[in-house]
Amino acid sequence: MRASANKKLAGLRRYHAARPARTRLKLLEALDRMESGHAVVVGSEFKWSKTTLALEAGVNVNTVVRKLPGGLWVFPEINERFEQLKGKLGRSTTGSDPREGKIAELRGEVERLKDQNRLLALEVNRVGEQILQERERADRMAIHEQQNASLREEIRRIQGNGETPLKAARKA
Repeated sequence: MRASANKKLAGLRRYHAARPARTRLKLLEALDRMESGHAVVVGSEFKWSKTTLALEAGVNVNTVVRKLPGGLWVFPEINERFEQLKGKLGRSTTGSDPREGKIAELRGEVERLKDQNRLLALEVNRVGEQILQERERADRMAIHEQQNASLREEIRRIQGNGETPLKAARKA
């Protein structure tokens, strides 16, 4: 029974090891279909969103928008290409009215700045945590330095009396 469980576990690990590559491939193929206007699942008239991309790729939307603890996208190349295509699509459909084109361009800029702001906030939090850790470390080192100074003074006192540390310990 134990060997069977180990085999199943090994099989699951092999399956999940290759999973990110398969997911990336699904997302890239979905982007290609959406770019060409031949989307299979969502049809040719679709709203350009990450939810639509996830539906077309056959993955959960959280897969597309998931980020690593450091704030980076799990699939950065997918998100970059998505934003490029979304921007290109917005400019081509609003080319007839220059104001709409400008609005789409500014909305894209706002989104880019929001992402940049979020990344900067994450970086500030990371640096703040690092500063707190270093401050705690410095406090611990100061305490150890005080203890060391106290021990050095004790050693000098003992050596000044001509006692060995063992004799001093016996007296105490």
